[in-house]
Amino acid sequence: MKRILALVLAASLLLSLVVVSAGAEEDKKVLHWFIGGEVTTVDTGKVYDTISGEAVFLIADPLYRLDENADPVPNLAVALPEISEDGLTVTVTIRDDAKYVDGTPVKAQDIVYATQRIFDPAVGSQNSSVADIKNGAAVRAGEVAVEELGVKALSDTVVEFTLSGADPYITKKLADTSYSPIPQAFAEAQGEGYALSADALLSAGPFVLSGWTGTEISWSYVKNPNYWDAENVYFDEIIYQVVKDQNTALNLYEAGQIDGVNVDSDFIPLYEGQEDLVKINTLRMTNLEFNINSLQGDGSYTPHPVLSNENIRKALVYGIDREELCSAVLNGAAAPAVGVIPNGIAASPDGESVKDSFGTLVYTDLEAAQEYFKKGLEELGVDSVELRLVTSDTDESIKIGTYLQSAYQTNLPGLTINLANVPSSVRFAEMMGYNFDLALGGWTGDYDPTSYPNQFETSYEHNHAKWFSDELTAIINALKNEDGTDFAARWEHLRQANQYLVDNAITIPLEQAVKGYLVNTKLQNYITHQLGYSVFDLSRAYFAE
Repeated sequence: MKRILALVLAASLLLSLVVVSAGAEEDKKVLHWFIGGEVTTVDTGKVYDTISGEAVFLIADPLYRLDENADPVPNLAVALPEISEDGLTVTVTIRDDAKYVDGTPVKAQDIVYATQRIFDPAVGSQNSSVADIKNGAAVRAGEVAVEELGVKALSDTVVEFTLSGADPYITKKLADTSYSPIPQAFAEAQGEGYALSADALLSAGPFVLSGWTGTEISWSYVKNPNYWDAENVYFDEIIYQVVKDQNTALNLYEAGQIDGVNVDSDFIPLYEGQEDLVKINTLRMTNLEFNINSLQGDGSYTPHPVLSNENIRKALVYGIDREELCSAVLNGAAAPAVGVIPNGIAASPDGESVKDSFGTLVYTDLEAAQEYFKKGLEELGVDSVELRLVTSDTDESIKIGTYLQSAYQTNLPGLTINLANVPSSVRFAEMMGYNFDLALGGWTGDYDPTSYPNQFETSYEHNHAKWFSDELTAIINALKNEDGTDFAARWEHLRQANQYLVDNAITIPLEQAVKGYLVNTKLQNYITHQLGYSVFDLSRAYFAE
């Protein structure tokens, strides 16, 4: 295996990677880790993509963390929150011994400020829908001052959240790194430069970012000596290396130069049965996203010349074989999507899975797809259409994009798909510019199944399609503000939202990921997650002797 992999990559490429010498590490406990692409931000309030979410995980100090069962456990908070009988008031007490790396005490007001930044339109956060805090939508829209947001410090150690509606998932949502403390005076002193480099951050988490200024492909996390639980943080340093190419990654792992690496679907069969292969069934959905209404220079939106046509969109929904994609292209490292909401994130009040309760809503029907496509072309008054599909430049994204291009052009004669494989940050910028054709995107759920259909709600910042629907908004508002802990009502509204999005072809659910990793067998006490941004929680990991 090592000889085969070694042939794939020239020695000069390995030498070009930044690796700290063994001599420099002789007296330090160092972990070498991987990350799949460039980081777009290390601002905990602005993180959206999974790569940046992973990058901030070690420096953040959220109120709660998720354990190995995805249950929230106290972190910066001393206990689970006190929730009022009506579910609208959530009171959290934080530790009185928590400090930033410079020794400054962490206070409840820092949580208030961090929360306000999420909703403040001047900050431009993309995480305001993590928790539905009172007046959040009005603050986000600029209709009321950020001080009117439903969060306040009752003392130096007690923070109170007032919600728009009872939320059975609120404790898990407060485990999001967005609710990590931010020192207001420091952040405001940095101005627009806040979090644009390691020096422009003041961390309170287990590690401190070092050597990152926004463009590096290698940086490190250094143990925070003032962290409240520093005695249980084993590693002195964790060095991250951006590794996009699978062959490069596997060579580095086989050579012992990194201690963990992702394994793309092509390579998983080669490692089956090995002790160091870790497979994680995830809730990450990969979708092919439409631009339905395009943002114009004057701030208005106009219908996309092709994809505003529902028949064209439906042709694309039913013109792809998800079974073939998952088995032949992804080698079983994924399961075919059944709808917008992934199977396994929740169960019905009767204990049924999403798949069994809602049914398989997306499937292959080439005859129907071709009929939809024919109707769409007639309605547009053309014989053919050409669309650009943007994907990230990672191996797996390129592979999925290439398959989609081939399948669509074969199954739907008259359709041309032009591929654009770009860095993750570029793809993300295009999607947030609301002016593209097709984009390979996805969503990793943030604790509540509502987050999946919520992506396409009119006011949500990640409604990349810019689909405008009062009907969907009403369903989402019911989930957020009316259903509370009535799980029967919640499940019915989830069913309606899932069905609505498929019936109107607002996105194309493709697959639900099964992720493979190779992890040094000496590494112990790490936690893997289905939910949230970071798959691995390395904060308390250690090397077994």
